[in-house]
Amino acid sequence: MIEDIKVAYYQRFPHWEDKQRNFLDIEAELKIALTGAGVDLLVLSEAFATGFTDNIKEVSEPVEGCTFQWMKTIAAKYNTTVVGSVFVKEQDDVVNRMYWVKPEGEWGYYDKRHLFRLGTTEHELVTAGKDKGIFEVKGWKIRPFICYDLRFPVWFRNKYSVDGGFEYDLALVVASWPSKRVRVWQKLLEARAIENMCYVVGVNRIGEDVKEIKFSGASEVVNYNGEAVDMIPENEEKLSIATLSYEKLMVYRDRMSFHLDWDEYSM
Repeated sequence: MIEDIKVAYYQRFPHWEDKQRNFLDIEAELKIALTGAGVDLLVLSEAFATGFTDNIKEVSEPVEGCTFQWMKTIAAKYNTTVVGSVFVKEQDDVVNRMYWVKPEGEWGYYDKRHLFRLGTTEHELVTAGKDKGIFEVKGWKIRPFICYDLRFPVWFRNKYSVDGGFEYDLALVVASWPSKRVRVWQKLLEARAIENMCYVVGVNRIGEDVKEIKFSGASEVVNYNGEAVDMIPENEEKLSIATLSYEKLMVYRDRMSFHLDWDEYSM
């Protein structure tokens, strides 16, 4: 039987384009919150080391650059898988890359598929990803998403097969989602959890950036029935820890077998 998974998610204000200061601030909180906590997964927000800046080329870094190396150190120190996004240069492209780094050094990534075009240059400067990039922690199948991806249910779709079961059990959404659309953020997190019969962890930032865009967070953990099982209040800087039950997920899927009537499709 697959065990429960303990997930830490950190809602905070990222210092603008100041990687070292962000690393130090996060480390100070982790020392307090994670020491002895036995956390399996630590999830940080989109562009957590720089903020979601338009100076994408200037802040982007090489594959396995300084942010990746910092994540690797944290993963080993706290014996947990660390997840967060960073702008990465790869040959002639820049991608918004969500790394996951495991304590033993194993790692992978997902490149943001849907690039935001409202008041930003991401869609002009960043290359869209193509692959899903599912990974595992303690037997849980986990699929990563970045911010704007949340609006696209086809990309989010959790496939099911009789032989392989569900494609994923837990979705991670890291974001820089503005306050004025925060209710949409919450409703979409709930909808994606219900539609895909999975847990969803949504991690958003807080504060105001240099463009005077405000972010209120509203980070939360939503279960397969669309219920918030853990949440961080809006505008509060906080690291919270939630334990997710694989047994309860399996019981729900067995009893509420909507997936057997899902429409077939291909992308």
